[in-house]
Amino acid sequence: YGAKPIVDSANMTTPSSSSSSGDGKKNKAEPPLFPPFNPFVRHPTSLIGKIKMVVFGSFLVPIRIFGTIASLSSCLIWCKMCCSIWSNDVSKPYTRIHRKLVQGGCAITARLVLFFYGFTWIDVTYEIDDPIERQKEPYPSVIVVNHLGFAELLYLIWSDGCCFVSKDTNRKLPFIGKIAEALQSIFIDRAPEQEKDKNKDVSSSSSNYGTKERTTTDIILERAHSPPGTWPPLAVCPEGTTHTGNCLIRFATGAFRCGRPIQPVIVTSPFSPVHGYDTSFSCVNIFLHIIGLMTQPMNSLHVKHLAVYIPNDAEKSDPILYANNVRKKMANELDVKCYDLTWVDKLRFEPSEKSRELGRKKTAEKYGFVPPMPTFTQDAFGNPITNDDSSKDK
Repeated sequence: YGAKPIVDSANMTTPSSSSSSGDGKKNKAEPPLFPPFNPFVRHPTSLIGKIKMVVFGSFLVPIRIFGTIASLSSCLIWCKMCCSIWSNDVSKPYTRIHRKLVQGGCAITARLVLFFYGFTWIDVTYEIDDPIERQKEPYPSVIVVNHLGFAELLYLIWSDGCCFVSKDTNRKLPFIGKIAEALQSIFIDRAPEQEKDKNKDVSSSSSNYGTKERTTTDIILERAHSPPGTWPPLAVCPEGTTHTGNCLIRFATGAFRCGRPIQPVIVTSPFSPVHGYDTSFSCVNIFLHIIGLMTQPMNSLHVKHLAVYIPNDAEKSDPILYANNVRKKMANELDVKCYDLTWVDKLRFEPSEKSRELGRKKTAEKYGFVPPMPTFTQDAFGNPITNDDSSKDK
């Protein structure tokens, strides 16, 4: 539980892999190494930052809450209207006009919500500057993006009309759940009581998809191998959970099993440690975080579309190698390091006791024991710290 990064991750094992001892018994996985900073707990807001939140939030928050609710309500009505006219079965491809209308309405809403969340201006760049050269690139089967929160997801709805792979509990979010279903997103269930069937994830049409359950990978592969335009573009956050954005954690291989070209997109959201607000959505209540975003006069979002990554023969036959090489390219562009951390390692930093208890249970199952909490020696800006209350296992 030190600070050594994984530099060469080409031979990294998958989350479910384990080694075998000489007598044929499987050994538990080794606990991963952490960076010197906490990759899952947001940077604390300074006193000046809190005063700024109160001053600006007193008049910005009411306006932005109203604007957000009005935008999401209008979008939900629009999606329901489109589905009532054409088809309410989100498990099957929409007609072209149905898909375009749903994507168009959601794209406008996504940009409005970003505006009301304080992302008034989004800096967008491309690895290939020439738009004519970009058009010559192969059509990406999947878009992969590092996962800071929901700003990057709203951006991809606005820019590309994307649907997503999302945890099933997001269905219950007001407005968002139904809109995500209308966009034909794929939902996965990570609930503890479903652990034996955790890979039997169904798509967004839980009631209309049929009786046979399929894995999330099956659905991703179906989307990836379908002709362009059959489904909305699929965006995947292969890290599987949010973090502060100061490193990249382990990539799941589901999106890379298709063996087809993939579009990497990287996002950053810089802020001032003196008076700014950390916009990463990690280990924080969603509603309090949204209010925090709304108190800021302006939040920063920088997006860079990398060149479409075309896998070689070795990567096509080895999704782990493919995922690690894409992650390495994204990490190089972000100028961050890679760590072999997962959603399970994040759970013990969550604010709720229920999540922390689940984290202890899952780490014990994964490693054979509950590892000690790591000691962090610096914050995300590289400043030394003497102690980190967030590292205490409550």
